[in-house]
Amino acid sequence: MNQQNGVCHGVLGGALCLLIAAPAYAAPTLDVHAGTLGGGLGLTFGVARSLDVRAGFNAANAERTVTSGDIRYNGQLKFQTVGALADWYPFYGAFRLSAGLFYNDNKVNVTAIPNAGSTYTINGNTYSAAQVGSLAGTVRFNQSSPYVGLGFGNPMRGGPWTVMLDLGALYQGSPKVDLSATGALANPQLAADISSARQTAQSDAAKYRWWPVVQLSLGYRF
Repeated sequence: MNQQNGVCHGVLGGALCLLIAAPAYAAPTLDVHAGTLGGGLGLTFGVARSLDVRAGFNAANAERTVTSGDIRYNGQLKFQTVGALADWYPFYGAFRLSAGLFYNDNKVNVTAIPNAGSTYTINGNTYSAAQVGSLAGTVRFNQSSPYVGLGFGNPMRGGPWTVMLDLGALYQGSPKVDLSATGALANPQLAADISSARQTAQSDAAKYRWWPVVQLSLGYRF
């Protein structure tokens, strides 16, 4: 019992134990999927006529330029999530309601881009690139992120091949923003402006508390 409790500790352990404990009434389905959380693999087990459980992972990298306050940033988005979900089919058909929990390692690394002439405008004050030095930061989210959604496609019914669609939202909580500049150590005014810029970025990032999930999957039942 102690060994089982140790294995089941945490989100990933809980997902593993959920799948191990679930009595399968049909062969499992392996799927490949892609969507707003990235691409990855999933595994689904049927535990009752109207209930399936599944686990999967997603990963993706992307880059984009964003503006927060007076500063432009080059952002590197690194998506990595692992989730365990329960799918309920209220009408015993293809329509399902889903809920679960994700381990969320999504993050954004940002590097500030100087304005033309190699200057930064921070909190209304202009600094040369040499004064600021390296200006960079990170945006992180809650590692335990609940998910709710709905979907279409039942991998436990019909033929071995199934196309599935998920529509939902991942609650990431209020993002945590860190921002620092090497030049702020020797410049109190710059340090105060960096702190103000961090608060502005924190406010801008708050709109990503909920992350929309759209995912298309192709599954095969063994």
